[in-house]
Amino acid sequence: MQQLILRILSTTKPLDNVLEQYGATDTQERAFYALLDDMAARAHGKEQDRPTFAYFVMRVQEIFPELRHDRDFINLLVDTMRMERPAYRQLSAYVKAHGWPSWS
Repeated sequence: MQQLILRILSTTKPLDNVLEQYGATDTQERAFYALLDDMAARAHGKEQDRPTFAYFVMRVQEIFPELRHDRDFINLLVDTMRMERPAYRQLSAYVKAHGWPSWS
């Protein structure tokens, strides 16, 4: 049942809705999805190439400088990935397994 709900939610493109809510430009959206695609690929690669939470935060802050200190935005992005397309749900599983978000 949970998988069905996730599939239905993924058709609504929840990350697009979050980015729109925060006023992301088309350029920022493309850069963010490129980041997620890269991270999704690297999450299953060599240990030394796997993304860290600090890397994710740094890159998100580069893409969205106006949201640099908005932890709620980062948390919402991390939470929303699990409802997005399958590649991002796998990335979400990686993120959860590594305890993200982990604010120091």
